[in-house]
Amino acid sequence: MVLAVVLVGGVGAASLVTQAQQQQQPAAHATGTVQAGVTAVLVDVVVRDKHGMPVRDLQQSDFEVFEDGVAQTIGSFTPNFEEAPAPMAAPAGAAPAPAAAAAPAAPAVDAPAKPNLGVPITALVFDRLSPEARQVAMKAAKTYLGDKKETPNYMGVFGIDLSLKSYTPFTRSAEELRKGIDTIDSRASASFGIDKDRLKAVQQAADAAQNATDSAAAGAGAGGSGMGSSGATAQLADMEARMLTGFEVLERDQAGYSQVNSLYAMIEAMRRMPGRKSIVLFSEGVSIPPAVQRLFLGVIDAANRANVSIYTMDAAGLRAESEQRKMADDINARGNRALNPGRNNTVNAPMTKELEKNEDVLRQDPHTGLGELAQSTGGLMFENTNSLRQGFERIDTDMRNYYLVGYTPSNPTYDGKFRNIEVKVKRSGVTLASRKGYFAVRDTGGAPVNTWEAPALAALDARPVPNAFPFRASALVFPASDKPGLVPVVVNLKTAPMSFLTTEDQKGFKSDFAIITRFVDSQGKVVRKVSQHYEMAGGPEQLEIAKNSDVIFYREPVLPPGVYTMETIVFDNPTKKASVRFATVEVRKVDPAKLRLSTLVLVDRGEKVREDEPKEGPLYVKDVLIYPNLSGEVNKAAKQLGFYFTLYPATAGPAPQAVLELMQNGKALAQVPLPLDPADTTGRIQQVGRVPLDALEPGTYELRVVVQQGTQQVFNSAMVHIAG
Repeated sequence: MVLAVVLVGGVGAASLVTQAQQQQQPAAHATGTVQAGVTAVLVDVVVRDKHGMPVRDLQQSDFEVFEDGVAQTIGSFTPNFEEAPAPMAAPAGAAPAPAAAAAPAAPAVDAPAKPNLGVPITALVFDRLSPEARQVAMKAAKTYLGDKKETPNYMGVFGIDLSLKSYTPFTRSAEELRKGIDTIDSRASASFGIDKDRLKAVQQAADAAQNATDSAAAGAGAGGSGMGSSGATAQLADMEARMLTGFEVLERDQAGYSQVNSLYAMIEAMRRMPGRKSIVLFSEGVSIPPAVQRLFLGVIDAANRANVSIYTMDAAGLRAESEQRKMADDINARGNRALNPGRNNTVNAPMTKELEKNEDVLRQDPHTGLGELAQSTGGLMFENTNSLRQGFERIDTDMRNYYLVGYTPSNPTYDGKFRNIEVKVKRSGVTLASRKGYFAVRDTGGAPVNTWEAPALAALDARPVPNAFPFRASALVFPASDKPGLVPVVVNLKTAPMSFLTTEDQKGFKSDFAIITRFVDSQGKVVRKVSQHYEMAGGPEQLEIAKNSDVIFYREPVLPPGVYTMETIVFDNPTKKASVRFATVEVRKVDPAKLRLSTLVLVDRGEKVREDEPKEGPLYVKDVLIYPNLSGEVNKAAKQLGFYFTLYPATAGPAPQAVLELMQNGKALAQVPLPLDPADTTGRIQQVGRVPLDALEPGTYELRVVVQQGTQQVFNSAMVHIAG
């Protein structure tokens, strides 16, 4: 048989991430520290007396731990009290040594060996602040540092603007920390939000104009002449109010994303350090609009799993006007507009449409976000003061005065449910601060568990393995020198089997499902987890389109060398139905001096991308985005089968030579030389080609590419099923 190959000229690269619906991770309620599923739970508890001083004389018998209201048996108990700074683990000014970065394994609760409590670490994080609030925050931080040369803890200085910025890496050098604070003080922050006073004035003007219109209309009805221009004035004022309100919502979303993503990045960086860690967040409020709510809860979950307590400081100091008063004014204004049938925005609309927004309005109060962030992570909020020194003193003592309590849950089932933790002490007149709970799922490698992930992860551990509907999942290996462990994950799901429920108002539909992929090593430890939550909604006219759509989930995790089991689950939340797929993935150690070959990818289609779109990643070839064919199925009527691979030649030796082979039942049917494209500026060769199908009978085949460079040889193959 003669096999002809149609080559496609060198096709450079970005990722399918731009094609997937993006949502940064995360959403969950506060979780405790779970080191191995639910086999060992560690909770650090700060106990203070009525004067706010640490209580240091409690014994294990003084503590009680309840999980979902059920008393638990305490198996480990470690008081941690320090009078003096911990011994230095590195020279002043140095970041913590990498060797200390490994997260300690939890002690077995029946063997109460003292865990590695590590050196306390504190991150000073300055949120986007107004000039006045910034001065309050800077003064508080500098007062805490004083004129000391070294700090008792490792500390770092960071800022939240459009992204997280590092000004001073973790160090004990007070001089370096002061320099970092001065740098923040000298830089302007991006501004979010519109002038609230302007918005309030516009809304009041719109109300006044509408009242004038209503009065004129009433006068005309009684025989008066009326006011012809008042209606137009009311409409213009209302239009401006709508415009400003809409813009404010968009900017609040953007500010919220910036805050939660930055906090998550900080927590993730601190996660592997042993011991108690804290973040001191200087902020004028955490924005939690509905679009950000899930991500905000994910930050709380990540903090608790990483043993990070968040202390929030309302840097606005003594506010001239209480935020609660502003919220009340806004809520009352919404109610008045809803009750006024003359307003343009509420004609023929139910009164509840404006009032439904009240919860979102209430969440604008800085007390809501800052307070929840602190309370749910075992921290504390400091507010309504121009002096934040007391807050630093409290944080300093909390970091060095706490009890570590461990227990084995009486309910060992990985059911994915959230389990509340309540710690009590048998002594009156004391207050406690601790984590609030955890999700009962198998070890996630320290990654946060989102509210929508927990039931899916529980289903992933179910036996027999669920298989309620079809989908495809694959891991692709691209061993480049700069990212040797890059393993792109592609999942293709037809939406038809998902549930599409009618909305409460009977005017549309909604769906709710999740896709999760995790990599488990040979010891059963979860090394990496990636996921996406999908919520689809629309009107009746869009239902059929939604039911007949393709969802492409794409992520680019990077894994260390090893052999992994890739576990992928699709979970339909309304019906609790799920399907699971398993695959084995090998990530080899990369030697840049040796010849390397990526996965041989069967191509479903290529899509040309715009010039202004990013083109970085393994599945972009110049200006074409490659969509993998995960099923390996192709109809003969398609005439051609596309394939793609990336070759990484050895740094020395002759030019590589390639051969394309077609096999069936272990026998070679055809073999042809495959001329290779020139290498790009990075040294890689991206090869795209097509195999004609005319001469092939329906059946299953193996397509193989073999590359030789000197004495080195590599090959990869893909199975193909040709349908008639």
